[in-house]
Amino acid sequence: MGKNNRERRAAKRRRQRASRPGPPRHSQHGRAGRSHGGFDLPATVEELAWQAVGLWRADEVRYRGLLDVLEERGQPALAILERMLGQAVATLWQRGWTAVEAVHVTKRLLSEPHAQVVAAAALEDLRTRGDRGALHPGWAAQVAVLSERAGGYSPSLDVVLLVAALAVVSRLPDVPGTIPAPADSPAVAGLTSARLDERMLARVRALLVKAESTDFPEEAEALTAKAQALIARHAIDEALLESKHDNAAPTMRRVLLDDPYADAKASLVTAVAAANRCRVVQSPAFGWCTVFGFDGDLNAVELLVASLLTQATRSMARHGPRRDPGGRSTTRSFRRSFLLGFSQRIGQRLGEATATQVIAAQAEQDRLLPVLASRDERVRAAEQAMFPQAVKRSTSVSNASGWTAGQAAADLAELGVGDRLLDSP
Repeated sequence: MGKNNRERRAAKRRRQRASRPGPPRHSQHGRAGRSHGGFDLPATVEELAWQAVGLWRADEVRYRGLLDVLEERGQPALAILERMLGQAVATLWQRGWTAVEAVHVTKRLLSEPHAQVVAAAALEDLRTRGDRGALHPGWAAQVAVLSERAGGYSPSLDVVLLVAALAVVSRLPDVPGTIPAPADSPAVAGLTSARLDERMLARVRALLVKAESTDFPEEAEALTAKAQALIARHAIDEALLESKHDNAAPTMRRVLLDDPYADAKASLVTAVAAANRCRVVQSPAFGWCTVFGFDGDLNAVELLVASLLTQATRSMARHGPRRDPGGRSTTRSFRRSFLLGFSQRIGQRLGEATATQVIAAQAEQDRLLPVLASRDERVRAAEQAMFPQAVKRSTSVSNASGWTAGQAAADLAELGVGDRLLDSP
């Protein structure tokens, strides 16, 4: 019998064996599985899920095939996938992430439904930890934010949603921690003396609420400048007080920025931070800025950025859609340039308000400038220690009318910020 004939007979026998019922095939993990699309499948939902995670955005055909197999497993598979996502989310806290940050990046990379699933998993984990013991105030605040976001939310879970969310969460890199991980953070941990006085904080918030609600840009800017003056006066007093003990150290926080125009919004963060003696490193891939400074100054940055973004967005929206003479839309370039112009000018205005307070305080305390210089150096050192390879980036303006409108929105009023404003309620 010739060689070709023998090979044909052998192939026929293999086809016959394959067509007969027999014991299940075995996966590479040694468990019973089956073949799908020419490759062996593991038997457990966990193994199927992790295999799908490995193929996510790498091999769409095989990835979809694994999702089909998981969907065939029905409700039990969904319960297992939900548990796996919860476990993956809970590991993030020890790797520097906060819950709000994880939700933010999930939305940025996937969608709002995926972010809601991650929010629900994070909220369940943090509430469970809270039941076992008091949470650090920073984590208690995370629970409050997530509760507001996911309040009453019952995720319509499906395999596609859960596996994609698991793929993103499991791939997140380690990042520098901004608050102690829950397991390491009793309720009193992490509190420092350098924070905004509650009475003054209430006044600042009230001013910013008024600034956000008024329809008059001049009034909004005056109220915001008054808030900055209050903050600056408090920061000076705090710096002088702590200089006697020399025990204050700068920390860092991350300010999350949503699209669109995240880069222009980052310019606003940088401008506000500079007026409050803080330094900023932008991370475009994550959609956030890391801000370095002392706690009271960081609180001020967070408050002012939130308020000014609200004010800028409202003012920007008044200009409506934009088109060039040829009828093509220029709305996007106009709004981005508007935010850049607004940021540049509002940074000048806030800086002027701060400088006024420094000059007044220096007349009373001749040791103020050395104290502030020392704090500035410590903030700079903290930034460089965390981001030694950070480089400066330039931002271009592509729409002159948008830039001009943004400058005007931040520059419509003459701002006289002095003791008269500080003394008013």
